Amino acid sequence: MNSNDLRAIKSKRDIEVAFIQLINQNGFSKITIKDICTSALIGRSTFYRYYEDKYDLLKKLITKYWT
Repeated sequence: MNSNDLRAIKSKRDIEVAFIQLINQNGFSKITIKDICTSALIGRSTFYRYYEDKYDLLKKLITKYWT
């Protein structure tokens, strides 16, 4: 993946924003990949292009913002 690919940057940003909103609304344990995809307006294949699962997404967000 090209780090300057605007589609990739937008997709990852939308996934992150949706994930954080869903955590605030429902708590981590109740979130599904389908919920994230629906909220971010992306397909499942787009989610899995960047993340293995919701645990991987959480780990990458923690690394990105808190390390």
